[in-house]
Amino acid sequence: MRVLIDGACPLCRALGRGLKALDLGGTLRVEALQEARDLPQAELLQALHVLEGKRAHRGYAALLALARRLPLLWPLYPFLLLLVPFGVGEGLYRFLAQRRRRA
Repeated sequence: MRVLIDGACPLCRALGRGLKALDLGGTLRVEALQEARDLPQAELLQALHVLEGKRAHRGYAALLALARRLPLLWPLYPFLLLLVPFGVGEGLYRFLAQRRRRA
């Protein structure tokens, strides 16, 4: 699983460090999107991206994919799913993503 974060965003870098710490199996590859030259940079700057095989998860769906994949996040997964039906999770994600600082 490949996780693309904005390397210029302090919050994103902290998320990347946290994900690496939670990845006990060493299956995640966290990289700054600036290093992902094979993907469209403008789109990547808008939201967290998780690439899982041929599937790409973006924004809140990326957080769900990570919670489903990392055993230490499994307890959060049902709660995160509860925020899906009314768009609350995606709305909250967009709210925070639009207000993040860039270094």
